Amino acid sequence: MLESDYMYVEIIGVIVIFVALRALITQNRAERLLYLNVIGFGVSAIIALVINTPFALIVAAAFFICSTISANAIAYTLKKLDEEIILD
Repeated sequence: MLESDYMYVEIIGVIVIFVALRALITQNRAERLLYLNVIGFGVSAIIALVINTPFALIVAAAFFICSTISANAIAYTLKKLDEEIILD
């Protein structure tokens, strides 16, 4: 791994930690989902940079795709829940 790769991992790691803290603090569910999606993207980038093999790119791509699909599914579910009328 090159020294520049370590720098990229550190930068992405700091961003992921910052976004994770924001996800814990925020009260809005839609914002939290966006932050969780960013965390998934950051983790897939770190996987691709740290493990420097072709298989790591496959793992990173799979993690990226799965995190995107799960974030979209959660957002769709939350949208449906917001549209429901709750009767007391």
